[in-house]
Amino acid sequence: MATTETMTALDVRLLSSLGHLAELLARIGHPRAAEVADQVALFPEAPERVRHRLDANDWWAGAGSLAAETMADNPGLPETAWRREVRAFRELMIEIGENLQAEGSANPGISSWLLAFNNWNASEV
Repeated sequence: MATTETMTALDVRLLSSLGHLAELLARIGHPRAAEVADQVALFPEAPERVRHRLDANDWWAGAGSLAAETMADNPGLPETAWRREVRAFRELMIEIGENLQAEGSANPGISSWLLAFNNWNASEV
């Protein structure tokens, strides 16, 4: 079992990003909030298993992926709040994707999403 003393700096950042993502998804009523929270809880016991799970296609590949959910329709929040949440959602996915890449993850969708997220956030799309 990993503790904060035995976790690397990358582990600590990934766990923090995952925790913030779980909170954001819960705040917007996203159906995958509990799944992400489960990964946060599992991380101290099995960080490699969590990284493997985060590298999966349902996170990074295609229309049904969590990455694609950053383009979802507003669930009824005030527009400024929704834009703020989407921007934060993208930022957290950037942090997670960059962390996975630094650890050698291989999902081919990550690099494309990181490019898109960075461009969209920079141009305030």
